[in-house]
Amino acid sequence: MEFTGILFAFFYAVIITGIFSLIFRNTGPWSGFWIFFFLLFFIALGAGEWAAPRGPVAWGYYWAPGLFAAIIFALLIAAATPVSRSPRTLNKKKDTKKNTTTGQIHEEEGTTAAAVVVIGIFFWILMSVLITAAVVGIIAS
Repeated sequence: MEFTGILFAFFYAVIITGIFSLIFRNTGPWSGFWIFFFLLFFIALGAGEWAAPRGPVAWGYYWAPGLFAAIIFALLIAAATPVSRSPRTLNKKKDTKKNTTTGQIHEEEGTTAAAVVVIGIFFWILMSVLITAAVVGIIAS
């Protein structure tokens, strides 16, 4: 049954990541396809193993909890991510930065660097919790 859960989680992650990256052009604050994919995979796997066995059954596996958890998480991450800018907007922003003082430019770069560090720390904490939950859920069942 664990192998079935892994296959369902993989399928959910592929489909939802494909929809969000190809149709919505949004994979969260992490620009990579694979990061979003692995997050959704471990969310679906952990939810499938830890959630109460409810809903429809396919091949002896309750597939609804993992699917709903992956969809909800993807929607939350996509909604919390700022809208990406077009190259034209970025070029205009660079032109306006040239007119500002150098102190403001360094302050903006420091804020951006701090945000990247915080998002990176959040990512690794989240991944370690999700992997631990998935592994413990598989071992306990």
